[in-house]
Amino acid sequence: MKKLNRKISIGRRIAILVSSAVVVTVLCVSGVMAVYQAQQNTTMKRQAIEGTAYVFASAVADHVEGQRTHEIRTVLRSVDRVPGVISASVYSAAGKLLGSLGQRAILKSETVSSDPGFWEMMSTATIPVSVDIIKNAKPVGTLVLVTDISDLRSSFFKTMGVVFAAALLAATAGVISSVPLQRRITRPIIRLTNSMRSLKDNRDYETDLQAEGNDETGVMVDTFNSLISDIRFRDQSLQKLAYYDPLTGLPNRTNFQRTLQQRLDNIGGGYDSIAVILFNIDTFHTFNDAFGHSIGDAVLMNVAALIKEHAGPAAMTARVGGDEFAVIVDENGTGQHVEAAIARIQSAFYQPIHILDFELHLTISAGATVLPRDSKTVSDTLRHIDLASNAAKKLGPGRASFFTADMDEVVKRETDLGQGLRTAISNQELEVHYQPQYHIESGSVVGFEALLRWKHPQFGYVSPAVFIPVAEKGGTIGIIGDWIMEESCRQAKAWLDAGEMRRTVAVNVSPAQMLQSGFVRKVGHCLERTGLPHELLCIELTESLFLGRSLASVRNILDELHGLGVTLALDDFGTGYSSLAYLAQLPFDKLKIDRSFVSSAHTAPRRREILHSIITMAHSLGMEVVAEGAETEGEIEVLRQLDADQIQGYGIARPEVPANALATANRIEATSKAKRNSSANLAS
Repeated sequence: MKKLNRKISIGRRIAILVSSAVVVTVLCVSGVMAVYQAQQNTTMKRQAIEGTAYVFASAVADHVEGQRTHEIRTVLRSVDRVPGVISASVYSAAGKLLGSLGQRAILKSETVSSDPGFWEMMSTATIPVSVDIIKNAKPVGTLVLVTDISDLRSSFFKTMGVVFAAALLAATAGVISSVPLQRRITRPIIRLTNSMRSLKDNRDYETDLQAEGNDETGVMVDTFNSLISDIRFRDQSLQKLAYYDPLTGLPNRTNFQRTLQQRLDNIGGGYDSIAVILFNIDTFHTFNDAFGHSIGDAVLMNVAALIKEHAGPAAMTARVGGDEFAVIVDENGTGQHVEAAIARIQSAFYQPIHILDFELHLTISAGATVLPRDSKTVSDTLRHIDLASNAAKKLGPGRASFFTADMDEVVKRETDLGQGLRTAISNQELEVHYQPQYHIESGSVVGFEALLRWKHPQFGYVSPAVFIPVAEKGGTIGIIGDWIMEESCRQAKAWLDAGEMRRTVAVNVSPAQMLQSGFVRKVGHCLERTGLPHELLCIELTESLFLGRSLASVRNILDELHGLGVTLALDDFGTGYSSLAYLAQLPFDKLKIDRSFVSSAHTAPRRREILHSIITMAHSLGMEVVAEGAETEGEIEVLRQLDADQIQGYGIARPEVPANALATANRIEATSKAKRNSSANLAS
């Protein structure tokens, strides 16, 4: 039944409702009137018969009192002269039938109700009338007359037939006349239904329906339009959130990628290529740290406005990351357009940005790629501008770089190296080579620097300058650093146990490794496990340790290391970020001079003077001086003349595996001793 109801349209339901209402109304009104008229007719007929009955009752009163049945029947014969009376009966006061005439058999009982109902009379087509027979003011019997009303019943049924026919005609007329009303009601509903289907199929919320009146359907249409308006506003808000950055109002990364894909699909229109530029705010995190995130947000909004303004109306500018903005410009293949766009945008930041009471000087780096020359997909393009941007940052603030194929190769190689480093120790691919440190005054090898080497199964020996930054970036520097310290301490202790002279072993530690939690504790545990005397371990730290860190935090770590009894050396002095203040306040025991100062010092007077100043300063601070990179006899002689304490370099010995390094050290000492003896003999 429910399934059937769902298939009946509203128009049909209205027609059924109207026809049913008309039929019921006509039947009720006309039927009531017909019944009422019939009741009036039967009432009048009954009253007339009652009058006749009283006349006959008076005529037979004496005979009933004497119960003279013959005389009673004689009186009753005159009933034939009364129209419509079909039966007459006389009963005594005790209910005994004293006489009857006519069709008495049609009566249902010996006694007749004095007030039969309307429908009972219609069903029998008779009206029974019962009156008392009175004699001397006392009832002595009863007279019953039954009258035929077939004519009244026939007339009533004919009237009811006419009523039913009229009801059907009225229902038909009502249905026909209801068609305009039906259409007026169903038209907006049908349109509303079609609109809902269209919304479901096409998701089109732009069209409103027109109300055709102020009735309920009009209210329904207005309500529907209001709902669609709310949905449209919601979709617009969601669309904006999905495709636009809420802070700057620029297209976001999703929007940028979608637009870039469209541009790649439709390269042409006078241009055979496009260019994509990625701008980064240099050292943006410092603004957040120094002034708070509200100022940082203001900086982003200002930068977004400047980039969009100077990129030009034809360019698409988007915010694709925290402080990253991408621009798509048309290009003709020569690179001139994108270079001009980068120059315009970067020059816009030559002037400071004023936010509240702050005057901020900003620079932005740019990485660019040209499509489809460099790539043909969105994913490759995003990767390429990241690579170009990183290359620009390495050049310095406010610089720009274009993507080149070798950048891709470098990243892939770094990725391969990073993955390989995670298994290098377990695969026994790492080696420690040892380079002797020659003490000038004594002519002895007083120590070795442990230098890490990686024999990659595919690339062969990989330079530490290549894989150490990869290890720092990939988070494996801690594991590798722990391994080389353990291996170096174990080897130094093995030499000591073999009866060799006490020699220090110097291990390079990167700032990333040293600043890891528990580093000092790890060093202590390593010395305990290997049994190496603490003073024979020298930890070498580069000047990058001081970059972006407070002097107090660095000193705390160095003091803890010094407390273990290990030696501390400042490596590559003069190439990084150190200052005389650091040297005076930090507990370094040794100063290692970078080879850039040593190279050709014997032929470069100014370089010689710089060397002299560094050595003198270090000695005045109580530090030993180790000169790195001495490769020629001339350089070694200059260092000897300038009172350097130790020399390390190819001019003395190359880094070698442990057995060869020890043999080389013993040979150096033997050679030095022979020279000294020869010089002593000549002097004597």
